[in-house]
Amino acid sequence: MDITKELHEKLLFYWEILIESIPRITLSIIITTIFILIAIGLTKAFRKKMMQKAENKLVVDYVVKLVKFLLILAGIILGLHTMGLTGIAGGLLAGAGAGAVILGFAFKEIGENFLAGVILVFDRPFNLGDTVTVEGNMGKITALNFRTTEMKTFDGRDVYIPNILVITNEVYNHTQDGFLRLDFLIGIDYDDNITEAIKGITKIVNANSEVLKNEKTLVLIDEFAASSVNLKVMFWVNTKDYKISALETKTEIMRTVKNYLLENKFGLPANIQEIKMYKPEPIPIIIKKESDVISLSKEK
Repeated sequence: MDITKELHEKLLFYWEILIESIPRITLSIIITTIFILIAIGLTKAFRKKMMQKAENKLVVDYVVKLVKFLLILAGIILGLHTMGLTGIAGGLLAGAGAGAVILGFAFKEIGENFLAGVILVFDRPFNLGDTVTVEGNMGKITALNFRTTEMKTFDGRDVYIPNILVITNEVYNHTQDGFLRLDFLIGIDYDDNITEAIKGITKIVNANSEVLKNEKTLVLIDEFAASSVNLKVMFWVNTKDYKISALETKTEIMRTVKNYLLENKFGLPANIQEIKMYKPEPIPIIIKKESDVISLSKEK
């Protein structure tokens, strides 16, 4: 009976505490919810407004994510304080430094990638929408997260590269300056007029609307190959949309140059083998009738 009575008193005691705490718990939930809603709504509106004006959208995107995280964290701490869990709230604040050190050792990779993300924000080797090549992956930067850099390749793959790899490896930015030089090789016959070919190809390339006119187009002799004189065609394009202005433009120019050379009777030789006889003696050629060949095979 004593045990039952004691258990009943304990349950009653905790029930009274729970009833007394309901207003504080409710208020805590409301405060935390308000902070979460403010964090989502405010950062969404701020992001939309700043993205329209900011030159470097990558910085805006990263700062918005950081502010959102801090607002939610502030709401959780204030909610704990409202519930009367001041010790826990204070411990979260006071132990933030020590916790960071502990987490740094426990989650070394996560810590490295987070710091690498901060460095990328201030170093700014690329912006959102830039076409870059990192770790053999080529595509457009779509996001910079706390741990990874997100990229969309031209074949539709979503690639997430750890930030630490981005800052410790070579990054090729194809669009940061707004223009890019492309080139290709094309071979003409040794008997063709090289000067006329160069003039014609230069004119064809410059006639394309996507080729930058303030950058010089070059058509140079690249090498004397076995069966052709190889010309290297070099031109500059705008890279606001890399996939269109670069890749498709290059294909269109190559097609147009090929048609021009064929229409103007320039030879486009394939690989051939040339046999030269340095001895003056004539080559002996024996022509046999088909009947002789057949009879010879029968005799065998």
